Amino acid sequence: MQPKDEDVERTEGYYHRYGEAVHRRCQRLLGDDAQAWDVTQEVFLRVHVHLKQVREATSALSWLLTVADRQCFSLLRRRRTERTCAITLRAPVDDELDTSMERFVTDADLLRHVLAHCPEDVQRIVAHRFLDELEQEQIATLLDVSRKTVQRKLQTFFETARRLLEVSPSAVSWKGPASA
Repeated sequence: MQPKDEDVERTEGYYHRYGEAVHRRCQRLLGDDAQAWDVTQEVFLRVHVHLKQVREATSALSWLLTVADRQCFSLLRRRRTERTCAITLRAPVDDELDTSMERFVTDADLLRHVLAHCPEDVQRIVAHRFLDELEQEQIATLLDVSRKTVQRKLQTFFETARRLLEVSPSAVSWKGPASA
């Protein structure tokens, strides 16, 4: 068997083992099944090109999900720039996290909308926090950053969400707690 054939078999092996997990991750981030499959395909094309890196990674699944996250976030950013709706950011808001902001992340469309306006490092932390349901300490360990950095990035995410909701509350459908 030639080395090229072995590479194809290894790539197929990764796909059979992890393809569904990668697709589910992309589906959760993008909210669109067809685009999730497209990104999944791109991830495994990258696997084929970077087989040595995948084999040397501590965890192949972690490597795959990192690539999937980056591909999805890149697509979300492209979606955002393709839209013609202009959202102007206002002055910073309170430093204190509002509990209603924690609740809003259950609205997947709103989450994707806000993520599209965040830098990649913030996107990764938010994905680990709300998709993987990791605690701040776990995220810090996984990404080799301090817990304080994780906290600051989450704060950035919530501030971005607040600004977007203040500027254009009707641009996305969010039903917060009813007013008294």
